[in-house]
Parts: sequence; structure tokens; C-alpha cells
Amino acid sequence: GKFLLRIEDTDRKRSTPEAINVILDGLAWLDLLPDEEPVYQSKRIERHIAAAQKMLEDGYAYRCFCTPDELEERRRASGDYMYDRHCLNLTEAEIQQKLADGEKFALRIRVPEGRVSFDDGVHGGMQVACTEIDDFILLRRNGAPTYMLAVVVDDADMGITHVIRGDDHLSNTPKQILIYRALGKRIPEFAHVPLILGKDRKRLSKRHGATSITEYRDAGYLPETMINFLGLLGWSPGDDRDIISRRELIELFDISGIQSKAAVFDDARVRWLNGQYLGMTDYGKVEGKLERLAEDAASAGELTEVPDSKEIKTAWDLLKTRIHFLNDLFTDCRYMFRDPDVYDGKGVRKHFLQNGVVDHLQVLADDFSSLGDFRAASVEAAIRKRAEEWEVSTGKLIHPLRLACSGVTGGPGLFEMLEALGRDTVVRRINNALNWIKSLNNK
Repeated sequence: GKFLLRIEDTDRKRSTPEAINVILDGLAWLDLLPDEEPVYQSKRIERHIAAAQKMLEDGYAYRCFCTPDELEERRRASGDYMYDRHCLNLTEAEIQQKLADGEKFALRIRVPEGRVSFDDGVHGGMQVACTEIDDFILLRRNGAPTYMLAVVVDDADMGITHVIRGDDHLSNTPKQILIYRALGKRIPEFAHVPLILGKDRKRLSKRHGATSITEYRDAGYLPETMINFLGLLGWSPGDDRDIISRRELIELFDISGIQSKAAVFDDARVRWLNGQYLGMTDYGKVEGKLERLAEDAASAGELTEVPDSKEIKTAWDLLKTRIHFLNDLFTDCRYMFRDPDVYDGKGVRKHFLQNGVVDHLQVLADDFSSLGDFRAASVEAAIRKRAEEWEVSTGKLIHPLRLACSGVTGGPGLFEMLEALGRDTVVRRINNALNWIKSLNNK
């Protein structure tokens, strides 16, 4: 099959160049590239008009001279209004007179008797009585084609075989089938998937946060995350997996796996999933992006200077399984690049303001200064040796050390973090913390 892209841009107010670029940029970021050049609906208006004219000539449509004011008056008079086919009953002489007088008209479909039936890939067998379908407009009074007509003509001309779309279009399908029939075109297979809802079970909208794919890109999500998350949103391969690759999605997808109930967009879940993908990402794939983020962080004052690539890679390899977004490396984990200037308040009370802490930190700083091998195993051995000598739990030394070197109480494995920071940085930060504690005790 082919992946074809059509930009439905006949609504000039909504279809701005910026709005169209959001679509194109988002698809490019996800590496979902169409097999042919995009088709712009606005460039096919003459084709749409020609199709409507053929329907008129073949008796499947008729001119409606009713003005908007007249139609509105009838709607007010009838609570559940459907067009009353006033203009269908005009004689040919009356029609020609109105045309000669220059009266504007819309073109309406002439809905036949009977029923419209179709098999939906998600909802199953569907049927609608034609008496429930209004003689809807094909061409407006200004000559502009309606969406209902344009989408059918474009799908037919582009050879679309499967229409998979949101179930808010389910009610449009019988109307569009009538147009396919009138034009003598092959009717495609339809499948209407449930809409995505927010956590409040209401249709996802801007009030729920980011709604365009490029907003998620700019927020720090990976394209693999969004493909995985959206692929499993309302569809299942038949198991409870959380991680699925693009290739697996292609191999396993079957429309029968689409749920008939609406799926909820879970921000916490997509955030978690992004963290999983970051943890599987090699530094080389994100090196350029991380370097740009480091420059931004330095400009914003998050970092005192721009770290070099080696420092960034060391931090990435240590922390990539603990962060959710690339920028977390320079915000939540900025202690990898700058000395702490504040210490976690609860951590201070629990780990700094205890008997023996100052003496323990001072001795450990001296031990580290003279330690020949500053790799994680050697650092761990030195700490455990002192804990045994002082008859305290290892945690009594690990927690104050972490707070002194990072300013926070959580993070990666301490021994690996100290190795990544390096001897000079670790000793300097311990001494800074000692001076801070002593100044606090002197107040």
C-alpha cells in the first residue's frame, strides 16, 4: 500500500501556512513520510465543482435558491429542522427564470429513498434510513465546495481504499456513500476509531495541554516515544506489552485490535515511556541536542559554564535511565556540572545536623585525596572500611556524602556518581559542605 497525505485547506481561516507547517513538521519528525507529494485540497476546487455539476446533470443534485434568512426562519419555526425540499419542487421554467434574474443558489444532493448500509472496521454493521439524511449542500451559494463533497472526490481520485478516521466522522459516512454512488465511484472500506479523551473523559483539546505533535517534540519527547504511545493508544496487539517498536507495529497491526471505546491520553504514562526510551538511547544519537541544551542551560543560569562533550557523555551514561526528558540532565541533575549552592532542607536536618557528621566528612575527604584509584569500586571500599571502623551503617556515610556532593538526597548510585564527578570535584564539594555546616553551627 501507499501512504498518501492530503492537506484539507479549504477553510482559509484555519488553514494558515503556520498550521500546515505544523502538520508537515510533525510528520517529518516522526519519520512518517508520504510516498507521494502532498495533495492540497484548495488546488482541486475546479475538480470538485465539476463533480457537483455532473451530479446535477445526472439528476443526483438540484439547485436551491433559498436564502440563509429564509432557512433560518424555517429552523426557528421547527425545532428539529431538515430541509423541506422547497426548491426540488420548482418547475424548470421557475428555475430558468431565477437563473435569468441572477439569483444565487446552492447545490444540494437529492437523497434517494431506502437505507444506506456499510460495514465499519471498528463498529461493525451500520445502517441509516435515508429519511434521516438531509438534502445536504454540495456547493455553497458562493460556489465553494463543501467538505462533504471535496473529501469524496479527492479520495476517489487518489484511489483511497481504506478510510480510517475518528468516529466523530461516523455520521458523515452515509452522506459520503451517497456521493460515491452518485458519482459511480468505488466505495472504500471505512473504520472509525474512538476519539482520544483527556483525563476528565472529555475530548482532548488545548485546555488539556499540548495537542500538536510538534509541541511534544519541543517539550523533549523522542519520536520513538510518540510512535509507541500513540500506536498502543486504543489498540492492542493482543498482549499487555508497554514497549513496541515501529517495525513491530507494522508487522502486528490489525484493525480488529482497535477498541470501540475511547482511549484516555495519560500524560504520566507518555512521560514514563519517554524515560524508558531515553534509557535505551546511545549518547551519539542525542549528542548534538544535548550540547545545544547545555548551551541554553548556561545562558539561562542553570549552569555556570558550558560543559564539554566528555562531561555531558559521562553524565548521560550515568543518568539516562533516571530522567524523563533530555533537558532534565541540566536542570534536575545539574549537580553533575556545577557545585551545589543550596542543600535540600530535609536532607540537611536528617544528614548534616547529626553528631559525628563533620568529622566523618573531613576524614573521608582526606581519604579520597590520597586514594590512588578513584573508580567506583575503590571509592566504595574506602567508605565501607570507614563505616566498619566507626561501627556505623554505610548509609550513615552515604547519605551525607550524597548531599554534600549533589545538594539533593536522591540520584544515581553514589559510588558511580562520585567516580563520574572525579576526585578533585568530590573533595572540593565535601569541603564546601563542611564550611557550610560549620557556618550554620556558628549562627
